[in-house]
Amino acid sequence: MYQNFYGLNEAPFSIAPDPHYLYLSERHQEALAHLTHGLEGSGGFILLTGEVGTGKTTVSRALLEQLPDTTRTAFILNPMLSEDELLATLCDEFGIRYQKRSATRKALTDKLSSFLLKAHEQGEQCLVLIDEAQHLKPQVLEQLRLLTNLETHQSKLLRVILIGQPELQELLRRRELRQLAQRITARYHILPLTEQDTARYIAYRLQIAGANRALFSHAACVAAHRATQGVPRLLNLVCDRALLAAYTDQSAQVNPQHIKVAAAELTGPGGQKAKRGMPWLAAAVVTVSLLVVVNLGLFIADSAGADSELNAVQHAEQPALVSNDYSAAKQLARAWELPQPPADAVFCDWVQQYQLACVSGPLSMSQLRSIGYPAIIFRQQAEPLLVEPNANVDTQGWTGETLLLYRHPFLRAAMDSQQKTTWLKEQLSQHLSETLRSKSSQQQLMQLQRQQNLPVSGQLDAVTLAWLSGQYFSDNQALGSQ
Repeated sequence: MYQNFYGLNEAPFSIAPDPHYLYLSERHQEALAHLTHGLEGSGGFILLTGEVGTGKTTVSRALLEQLPDTTRTAFILNPMLSEDELLATLCDEFGIRYQKRSATRKALTDKLSSFLLKAHEQGEQCLVLIDEAQHLKPQVLEQLRLLTNLETHQSKLLRVILIGQPELQELLRRRELRQLAQRITARYHILPLTEQDTARYIAYRLQIAGANRALFSHAACVAAHRATQGVPRLLNLVCDRALLAAYTDQSAQVNPQHIKVAAAELTGPGGQKAKRGMPWLAAAVVTVSLLVVVNLGLFIADSAGADSELNAVQHAEQPALVSNDYSAAKQLARAWELPQPPADAVFCDWVQQYQLACVSGPLSMSQLRSIGYPAIIFRQQAEPLLVEPNANVDTQGWTGETLLLYRHPFLRAAMDSQQKTTWLKEQLSQHLSETLRSKSSQQQLMQLQRQQNLPVSGQLDAVTLAWLSGQYFSDNQALGSQ
């Protein structure tokens, strides 16, 4: 309906996985690199997880496009299979002929084994991709493991990529699947798009659809990111409805009000639809990944208090909810030259006596480097890893969850509310241009967060305060000096 009005050749925000609209964000490229690296190794299983709509299918299709011609691929979209049905489906996908009415499990297994050996002799690699793999039965996963037992001295003859929601990781932790879990050589958990990537995603899809100008204002892109938390599938739904709302208003450009209308339509009366099927379309920011039980401090500003510096400061003083993993706690304590933390203490409460505070949440590696403090990254079935600023890091198995400490300026000096507000103004003035100093604290903080590639909240959240702390205390010598 709106395509002619905006000069588009086709609908830019279809939820169908059209390869012409393939946009690989930084996180999707990182996921693709992990999968590619996993295929180059000698292991049998590779794991790709992510919440609903975060782009797992996008990454798998990109991987398929770059595979060499010597790769034989079986793509299973319906995982609700029995062991026998799995073997039959693999034979069908690889083009292996068998007696469909009388085939036994042994006969199908022998057929597959013969096919894999012959493919290896011809220099071919066989790959199985299983989407929605969280629905696989444990017996079927065990059957897959048995198939990967066929190997040479150098590598497996069959590689398997399991793609699914976070529940898949829980499934693989079951005791009866521990042998399979030990064969997973590459893991990656996809997080939603950042605000910057959200804007690029919208612009890219519009350009492919034929747009010759910016149809979404910058503020509309920010609003779309907040409404969807950067989940690509939700972005498509919201942006499509927003274009329709703008067309109804005969507006030349989509603005934040159109995003608000679109989000309201999709959530339905009272937000009931959002609770059932679209949990990211809500007024408050919620956790996207089931694996990450943290508080990022990504607050959506209350318009009534947007101009209050004191309100902004108070947000940063809310305690973060973090993992109490003792191994992570000990590593961070050593990095800051602190005593060994008590095993029965809440780590983030304990560090306050040293004028330190915690930040936890799904931050990217570039954001961790921007903050500049030692950080812990949490990995699947591996010890938490301490990451020093600017160090090269192997992020294989990283869930996206992080934990770091920073010098809390308000804990180091007994400041009252006015002193805290003054401190914030002084810090912002050092990092922003003079033209922005007359803006509200919310606008200044949003600009700073964009400049430094931090999560954009418009509030002095824990991540932003950690960055400001790093700049403020940058002249101090040792990490542990108090």
